[in-house]
Amino acid sequence: MNNMKKHRHPAAIFLLLLSLLAVSCISDDYPVREKATVKMTFTTRAISNPTVDAGGLEANEHMRTLRVIVARKNGEILYNLKYDIAEDETSKTITFSEMTVNADGEAFDFYAIANEDGVGYSGDWNNVSINDLQGMNLQSGFLTNANTSTDTYIPQTAYKQITVVPRTGGGIQSETMQLDFAVAKVRLTINNTSSGEQYVNDINLSGVNMTSTPLFAGTDLSNVVNGELELGDMTIHANSTATVYAYFFENTGGNYILSASWNGDQTLDITNAVTPNITQISRGTELDINITLNATTTPTFNIEVVPWTTVEVDVPPFEVPPFK
Repeated sequence: MNNMKKHRHPAAIFLLLLSLLAVSCISDDYPVREKATVKMTFTTRAISNPTVDAGGLEANEHMRTLRVIVARKNGEILYNLKYDIAEDETSKTITFSEMTVNADGEAFDFYAIANEDGVGYSGDWNNVSINDLQGMNLQSGFLTNANTSTDTYIPQTAYKQITVVPRTGGGIQSETMQLDFAVAKVRLTINNTSSGEQYVNDINLSGVNMTSTPLFAGTDLSNVVNGELELGDMTIHANSTATVYAYFFENTGGNYILSASWNGDQTLDITNAVTPNITQISRGTELDINITLNATTTPTFNIEVVPWTTVEVDVPPFEVPPFK
């Protein structure tokens, strides 16, 4: 009996050491976690009245849906949410409550996509992976639809990495994200100052990217420059103005040329008016071309790259239940 007691103590000590080692390993592998709350406001392009403001948005440029995806750096998706957006909404405030984060803070990836139906993604948005999200592109077929149908809503996107830090007393961390159009736009306005109708035919914009573009903006613009965008024909009544618009993908290095036949025997060419002043056109910007025609004088051009109009409107906030 004494011999049995003599051997029990070393075994008990050994088991105690194993348990302490296990606790130590767990502590090393799993850092202390705390709760944090983030209030994120997603802002998008505003709605303007095109009849009053030449920079106003077209109906298919309004934000009508918004998807928000939040993921850890390892690709684990914590939130995948979709909202229907009212006609007059240009921002959405969402509160992500009680996020579990490291005590010293943790980086999260926030993705936002407005008008996801225009992207052409064939998979299930509710089960999309981060790899799929980061690899998505808009293809040339999108431009065909967008430039021929007002039912194709133009996607707007944003990505932002945010370090979420627990606040003493349960405070709320406030952040903002600005969405931007995934494409660029050309708006051609022709002013007819003569007393007769003016006819401009076979309007083409060359030097642009009509191939593809990432859904989310990258650090570098595409160098694809061999695309051509057809803008059709225009009839401008006497002492009147007419406008056409279309979309293309962002690029750099393009020799941007707008050519057209005016009254059948003269050529409009803006090459000298554009280069070398415009060397790139980014997403979310508009190539604004204004031409004034008069049958007895040389046409005049006013050409610039401008942002699409931005106005922020307050809307009621929306709170997301805690992530479990």
